[in-house]
Amino acid sequence: MNDDGTDFSLSRHFFFSLGAGVLVLAVATPIVFAVSTASPVAALIIAIAAIVLMVVVIALVSRRMLRGVQTRIDEIKAEKAAGD
Repeated sequence: MNDDGTDFSLSRHFFFSLGAGVLVLAVATPIVFAVSTASPVAALIIAIAAIVLMVVVIALVSRRMLRGVQTRIDEIKAEKAAGD
């Protein structure tokens, strides 16, 4: 537990965020290879879409993890302000 009462871990945050991005790429890679034999242009479009989706997934996971931490920090600040 940190000094401000949160259970936030930066390394856990990185692990989950980047892990979600890698998972998107791991799913997209075989699809790109399968499509590339039929149409290289379609494979390129799928690869670009996978990269964009990876960025979106990383952002969503980060926001979801940080939302709870920010709520907890706001509650602690409100408690301290009410106590003063």
